[in-house]
Amino acid sequence: MILAIILLSLLAISLGYSTFNLLKKLETYEEQIEKSDEWILSTEVELRKILDAMEAIDSKGVFENDDEVGQTFLQLKKTINSIEKLL
Repeated sequence: MILAIILLSLLAISLGYSTFNLLKKLETYEEQIEKSDEWILSTEVELRKILDAMEAIDSKGVFENDDEVGQTFLQLKKTINSIEKLL
């Protein structure tokens, strides 16, 4: 009987410790995910500002239709669209 109590006590202590350890790890991962989400959102805002500034500078659309510079416009738009799909 005493052996069963000792075994159950050790089991309860080990389960409690493992649960506490997993909880701490989960909280760490959640904080990292929140930081990643904030970074993605700030990157999207910055890319939108850059694209808006480029479009304001190129009000006639001359650069946007150019082969080399037009690729930059296209890449920015694709990047912004892919970030929107993540959210």
